[in-house]
Amino acid sequence: MKGIRIISCLVILLLLCSLPLRSTNKTKNLQILADSARQMIAKEGFLVLNDRCMKLARELDDSTQIENAYGDLFDHYYQLGEVDSLKVVGYELMNWHAGRNKNNARYQIWRQYIQRLTESGRQEEAIAETELLNKDAEKSRSRYGQACSEMCIGYNHRIFSNNMKLCIEYYNNALKIFEDAKYYEDAYVVCLNIMQTYLSRQEYSNVLQYFDRIEKLAAEMKAAGQKLRESLYMRFLQFRVIATLAEKGEGAAAKYIREADSLYLKHPDSMAKDAWFGYKIMCSRTANNINQVLTYLDSLEDYHKSIGACYPSNLFYKAQCLENVGRFKEACKVYASYSQVNDSVRSAELDDKLSKYTIQFDVDKLKMEKLELSAEVSKNRLIAVLTGGCCILVLLLILTYYYVRTLAMNKKLDAANKAVIKASRIKSSFIQHITHEIRTPLNSIVGFSSLIAAGGISEEEEKEYAEQIEMSNTYLLDLVSNVIDIADMDSQTEDAPKQIMDVDTCCKECISEVLPSLRKGVELQYEPLSVPVTMRAVYPWVKRVLLALLSNAAKFTESGVIRLRYDEDKQRRMVCFVVEDSGPGIDVEYKNSIFKRFVKIDTFSPGTGLGLAVARQIMDIVDGQIFLDTTYTDGARFVVEWPVG
Repeated sequence: MKGIRIISCLVILLLLCSLPLRSTNKTKNLQILADSARQMIAKEGFLVLNDRCMKLARELDDSTQIENAYGDLFDHYYQLGEVDSLKVVGYELMNWHAGRNKNNARYQIWRQYIQRLTESGRQEEAIAETELLNKDAEKSRSRYGQACSEMCIGYNHRIFSNNMKLCIEYYNNALKIFEDAKYYEDAYVVCLNIMQTYLSRQEYSNVLQYFDRIEKLAAEMKAAGQKLRESLYMRFLQFRVIATLAEKGEGAAAKYIREADSLYLKHPDSMAKDAWFGYKIMCSRTANNINQVLTYLDSLEDYHKSIGACYPSNLFYKAQCLENVGRFKEACKVYASYSQVNDSVRSAELDDKLSKYTIQFDVDKLKMEKLELSAEVSKNRLIAVLTGGCCILVLLLILTYYYVRTLAMNKKLDAANKAVIKASRIKSSFIQHITHEIRTPLNSIVGFSSLIAAGGISEEEEKEYAEQIEMSNTYLLDLVSNVIDIADMDSQTEDAPKQIMDVDTCCKECISEVLPSLRKGVELQYEPLSVPVTMRAVYPWVKRVLLALLSNAAKFTESGVIRLRYDEDKQRRMVCFVVEDSGPGIDVEYKNSIFKRFVKIDTFSPGTGLGLAVARQIMDIVDGQIFLDTTYTDGARFVVEWPVG
């Protein structure tokens, strides 16, 4: 018995001793996992490793590793240029820093996110985020945040407005703030940005002016015990090589070239390999050594092949270089290869976009089905409640009738009042579930009909009410007609029967139908060709498209001219219709969305938002085109290209 107790104690002691070992092993595994993930940044497989690292760090409650995992994920999306994912991770990381009072780190992440927005050409988002950063820095009175804001403003001026003067001005403001506050590394980065800006404009003498300043910053960092990152120093070496090559020649730049080469050999991770080849190509181009440019282009192409990447622009540049040195036969081959690769890349990009749009369409379709199902459930619930209420009401009436006749009468009146209130609520609930497009004309018809039926109105008022009812009827008819047209188009598997039609006759019919809807002061001009034009097409469809465009112009043109003309393009076998007006016009940003179903730029304007959608659907079926001519500035101009056969 005593031996059993001793053995039990030993087992318990062994288990207790193993717990710290397990914890130590997990910590080591976490560090190994984090190092492995960091090496896979911007590569396939990183996300899986990073996710495992994040989960293990949270399990161990290791805040340092959690922060590092967030930072690696941010760097991954930053290098890939995936702005939407970068925004999600960036804001999570900024919230993490804010919760730990690391405002400088938060502003640095914010600055990098804005820089990537700017590089991606997303001007509105970049400017909006810059304003938010500036306001946040002013509110918290952070000099570091204000300097980051100045950097972003300068970069926005450089990319979006090409205003180098303002760009350099804001960069220098940021540089002064960083230097005064002794944020030497950030000041170093600003200096590099200024040098890069001058290099992009080939102002090499201005670049040389910043060499002493940036070396002084490096010395101050060293004196303060701060280590200069190899990647930043490599950028400086490259800028110095290029500027010296351009200003002083290869002899003066030779020692700087050797220093940059030596640093890259010691620290190959200081910059991406393809970026290194790009730097070498730029040096060779600056030195006007085309043969060396071609050599580095071949090396860059081999590297891209090894990692499965493809950049057609490199092939195009290579072909240009071959052409410049007179190697025309090789240049032709490279041009042909560029054309083939470029077409393949564009095809892959289009396939990717198509797949994204298809997925989005399916998601939207599921949402609509969910809404329809929810509406059906609400309707059934309402019917059940109404039926149950009626049954209870009848039962109460029967029971009270057998007790007291007087009480029954009172209860009948009370029940009737309740029934009226319930009926009113049911009516309100039902109307709320009907779409705005149907509810508005129905209310108009019901209201004006009631006024006419009640009598006591003048003949002029009765005529006005009747006109309003007619307008609402026309609106509803147009809505139903458009919906039916869209349904017909959706179910259309092949073209409707075509016939030889006279274009001039069709245009005149459309004009005669639109004339009554024109406002006073609006002139409808028609410019036919002197020679009769015929084409083989579905006559109702041609008329439907032209009426949609003319009606749209009549609706929005309060004064001026609406013009319809056409032309025959025999070479392309097309008849081109043009409808233009002097109305308020349409912003370029809506040039595609106006052809979608139920889209109205002004939600308060009349119309169903279906006319242009029907027109676009018809043109898709006949393999034609309809589009908004954004070069026209006196109003709106729509162009229809209809195949003649």
